Amino acid sequence: MGALEFLCDRRFHQSYLLPPNPETGRSKPHRFSYADFGDSSSNAIVLFCGALVGTRLCYSLLDQLAKAYSVRIIHPDRPGIGGSDPIELEKRIQIWLEMVPQLLNHLNIAHVSLASHSGGDIYLLNTMLAYPQLLHPSSPYICFFAPWVHHSHSEVLQMRATELLPAPMIGKFASVAKFVNKNVIPLVGLSGSLLEGMKAPWFHSNAPPETVSPTLSNMRSRTPSISSHEATHSLALDNPRVVEELRRHVMTFVFAESVDGISEDAQLFLKRPRSIPWCSPSIAWTDIDGVPVLLSKIIDEEAALQSKSRRWSFDAFHAEHDHMVGEKGRHWFDRCWTPSAPTNSPQSEAQLAQKGYEYRSQTVKGTDHDFLMDPAFGASEVWLQRVRQACPLPVEV
Repeated sequence: MGALEFLCDRRFHQSYLLPPNPETGRSKPHRFSYADFGDSSSNAIVLFCGALVGTRLCYSLLDQLAKAYSVRIIHPDRPGIGGSDPIELEKRIQIWLEMVPQLLNHLNIAHVSLASHSGGDIYLLNTMLAYPQLLHPSSPYICFFAPWVHHSHSEVLQMRATELLPAPMIGKFASVAKFVNKNVIPLVGLSGSLLEGMKAPWFHSNAPPETVSPTLSNMRSRTPSISSHEATHSLALDNPRVVEELRRHVMTFVFAESVDGISEDAQLFLKRPRSIPWCSPSIAWTDIDGVPVLLSKIIDEEAALQSKSRRWSFDAFHAEHDHMVGEKGRHWFDRCWTPSAPTNSPQSEAQLAQKGYEYRSQTVKGTDHDFLMDPAFGASEVWLQRVRQACPLPVEV
């Protein structure tokens, strides 16, 4: 199977029509495109929220690894991206939250784990707070990859420079990205950093010396875990040329479809204009540091109603070289979820137990913001393994 044939698989080109909702004033159906890949028969299911330019095709590289760990991944395109219908900037979070339970019900999915890459964490956090019942009934699991942190906390220079740009200019981000991809140099990054995408081929010597090229050449063989039929009809992802061909085709697909919603996500992530909140009207929060407090309230309410509390688990995988969030942003994000004491101290463990969740953080050596999830680096493998562990296989009777 070639890379183009692989990407044309119908699993990556599904669509769902969200019915009209008179309560919100939406009189017409709203179409969402989504990918449904990995192990289609698995009960360990991830609802995935991609990065700024991380459309439903951009994580197709994880298909074989997900099959190997018997994990199914559902990745919807956000409004105005791929085949998803557009919507006003201020309604993006609202319609996402409308879509999630209805899409899962359409697919006969009762419970999921949640995962995000970069700015997808904003959509993940809203989903978690709005629908805690959609997570596993005993072991909810959430994973962040290179979680987005606003530049007011990260103080990354190139992100702070966006404060000098008029909000309407940020709203044209997708048009600029499309022009650059077509006329200047193909984009491969998922965070939408045009500067990083353009400088890489010409200034490679300036890149961090420890960053390794993201290929699958060092990925351990998993063919015993995959059926012979699937192995025969799979890509040779241990071949760097195949991986690069796949990435080129992915970007061709991305810019052949709608990308206008990427501009609106850029405005949302950067809080430009500042009047656009990160939350839904029903559950108010202003920044990520307010989410753990709301989660703790949810956990306390569940504990008061149930004899046995759920054990919530969080993982955060950070890039070693992160041009979007930086070291300061990484530490800020971790502090939102953990007490001030060192994570291996008895005091810290006791405080975490009181919060009702476990939070683990890891910086993945040799990675950057965009390619952190490449299977070659190992973080995606750990994630999928923990997804599988959090959702035990059904007991046969």
